[in-house]
Amino acid sequence: MKVRVMDVYFEAAHYTGFSDEYNYLHGHTYKIDVEYEAELGGGDYLMDFEAINSVVQGVARRWNYKLLVPEGDVGRIEIRAPFKVEIKPVRGRYATAEVICRQLLEEVRGGIGRSDGRLSLTVWEGPRYAAQCSE
Repeated sequence: MKVRVMDVYFEAAHYTGFSDEYNYLHGHTYKIDVEYEAELGGGDYLMDFEAINSVVQGVARRWNYKLLVPEGDVGRIEIRAPFKVEIKPVRGRYATAEVICRQLLEEVRGGIGRSDGRLSLTVWEGPRYAAQCSE
């Protein structure tokens, strides 16, 4: 059995770093879709929709309006501006959708608090491009 939470959004900026062609600071409206799969069992429901939605929304809030920076670059970033800047370190060499997907999946899993079942996550960088990861 599977349950899904779809269309959870956050805004963030990043740079990819792996190619000069794309190494510009830019932003996306990211969309997260989460799927949880496990045996149904005797309770007639897999997981409360509101409970999993609350976890995914909470993760999205922690990523919203952040500058996504690879951990190795965090100490090298200097921004002086008349606006707020909050850095969200990502665990990878580059702040790609693939790396972001893995980290979002880990954060959602930690929020669910259950070790059973299989979690999958898709993170969209706009309407055409996405990375999908699963346990």
